[in-house]
Amino acid sequence: MKNKILAASILSLALTFCACSSDEEEESLSDKCRKGDDSACLVGTWQMLAIQDAAAGYNMVVDFSTGPGQLVINEDGTFTYTYATAVSSLMAASCGGLNDNGKWTYNAETKTISIKFTVGEQCNSNPTTATVKVNETDMTFGKQVFQTSEDIFGAGQPVEYYKRIGAL
Repeated sequence: MKNKILAASILSLALTFCACSSDEEEESLSDKCRKGDDSACLVGTWQMLAIQDAAAGYNMVVDFSTGPGQLVINEDGTFTYTYATAVSSLMAASCGGLNDNGKWTYNAETKTISIKFTVGEQCNSNPTTATVKVNETDMTFGKQVFQTSEDIFGAGQPVEYYKRIGAL
């Protein structure tokens, strides 16, 4: 009988501690993005679906939807970009499906992301900085950052458009 009472007491204590350990819930991605925490909002897996012309109502200049690029932005300040394989991409034959990696930083004051390529196929080895607009589902870089050899003839202000496909 003593063993049953002891076991019940231990189980009761364990349940009490488990119930109290998660009183503070982590803030959701949606809440972080809504509050303007762009750095946390950037982290995740993104598909680059298009290069758009911001000067012409964000009309599509190059459509990558049949073989989008993929950008993975990690919380530790690293990224991987897989180049688009879409038929409409001029880079598909030379870089389509290949990866470049590097480091990223974000300046909240200027709303800019800085990209530095460090390893990979080096389809684009030039460090660059671009303004960024991001929310829970969409992200736009204020210029071409990754797909830099695309035909953007006639575009007044080409921007890269991404759609989130996963949070990290």
